[in-house]
This record gives sequence, structure tokens and C-alpha cells, in this order.
Amino acid sequence: MCDLANEVAEDISQYQDWQTLTKVHSLTGDGSTEEFDFPDDYDRQLLNADVQDLQSWAWGYEHITDINDFLYQRQRGMILTPGAWTIYGGKMHFTPPPTGDASFPYISRNYALDSATMELKSQFDADTDDFILVDLRAAKGRRLITLGLVWRWREQKKLDFSGDQEAFVKALDEYASKDAGSKVIRYGGRFFNRRGPWPWVRA
Repeated sequence: MCDLANEVAEDISQYQDWQTLTKVHSLTGDGSTEEFDFPDDYDRQLLNADVQDLQSWAWGYEHITDINDFLYQRQRGMILTPGAWTIYGGKMHFTPPPTGDASFPYISRNYALDSATMELKSQFDADTDDFILVDLRAAKGRRLITLGLVWRWREQKKLDFSGDQEAFVKALDEYASKDAGSKVIRYGGRFFNRRGPWPWVRA
């Protein structure tokens, strides 16, 4: 049951860029380091994430999504001040190396709250854990988690779960509509087993 609860929580967490899961990370450049590790709780970038140069009110780092374009421009020094960034190899890469502080928002993977220590963690592992996206003391929050557990359980038992899944999606949409985070859009594959690609910007 704990595994099912984590699957439901991950489905909800991946549904959009929730404000509750949004955090800001700052890094400090020394003028020579080109790559930086992500925070320990990093899950993904926001769909519209920008990396800001904290020393300038006018400039932000350019996001180059194509690695070939990034390598081409880095080799030829074609980047405007303060620089550009991209992600590959599980790290954030800059060109030229930043000489000061930069910050960016990201989505944390820590959706579970340990009720004993009040520390966040990346999955449920105790019956007393809370889900930070939903107030489990509220009827609507309990219903959302319950609906997700029901359709996951019926799916595993090879039972008809279509109605239960639809009820979960409807409840999730209602909850998500009250949050201003950007929506994660996927093309191809089923959403709830998370086989689709990420990210795609909403048209």
C-alpha cells in the first residue's frame, strides 16, 4: 500500500509545477567552474525557469536547449554577457564560467513530510507521513489520495478501474485549478505511468 501511495503522490507531483514544491537555488561562480551540481532535492526545472544574474538587474543567463548549439557557441565565444546555460550529464553547465552569484527556481522531489521530525523527504515510508501538496486533514485532500489509491489497486488486481481513474483525474484537476503553477504537457504515451517526454511548453 505504501508503494501505491508513493505512485499516487508522484503522479500528483508531476502533474504541474506546484507552488508548494517550487524552490529557489543559488550558486556562486568563481570565474573558472563551468558545471554545477543540482540541489539534493532537485526534480526538474520549471517550464519557464530562468537563471538570473544576481549582480545585474538587466541581465539573465540565456537558456540554450540544444546541446550542439551550446557547445558550438561555447567553443566560438559567441555568448553575450553574462552567459548561457544548459543541462547535460546531470549537471548545469555555463558558458562562460559565471563570476558571481546566479539563482534559478526548480521543482523539489520532496513531497513527503515526516510528522515526527517535520523534515521533507522524497517518499512515504511511515504511516504517519503527510503529503505536503494536500492537507490530509481536509476532506478534499483525503478524497484525492483515496481515489488515487483505489484506481491503482484495482488496476493491479486486473479489475475495471476506468471510472475510479476518471474520478481521480477530475478531483486532481479541481485541486490543480486553484494553483497557479505551470502545467506539464506531455505528448504520446499515457500520463499516469509517466512515459511521456518532459518538458514541453504549453502552446
